[in-house]
Amino acid sequence: MANTYTWNFPNLERKATEGDLSDVVKTIHYRYTATSDQNNADGNPYSATVYGTVGLGDADSGTFTAFDSITADQAKEWVLAGLDKTEAELQTALDETINNQTTPPLVNGVPSGW
Repeated sequence: MANTYTWNFPNLERKATEGDLSDVVKTIHYRYTATSDQNNADGNPYSATVYGTVGLGDADSGTFTAFDSITADQAKEWVLAGLDKTEAELQTALDETINNQTTPPLVNGVPSGW
């Protein structure tokens, strides 16, 4: 089983001004999704997603990036730093969720003779 991973940043919240800077990103909304190459009983691939928001600190004019110049890779770096996680750690957690879907650690039921 192989999983593919996709980052998505549906929204970046920003302040109009902070000090001498304009359009300062303060919060990043993110989704990181793993999609399996195996399908479930409905024919859809197994998947798992981690999502949330990361708040950014005060803007630093020495390292400031203008809003329209921010790349998805930069947003990813900021999210990982804000979470204090590596991409590999997130992948491991998503892989575990998919593994639990494909091979549940517990199965519900009652004995057939009941």
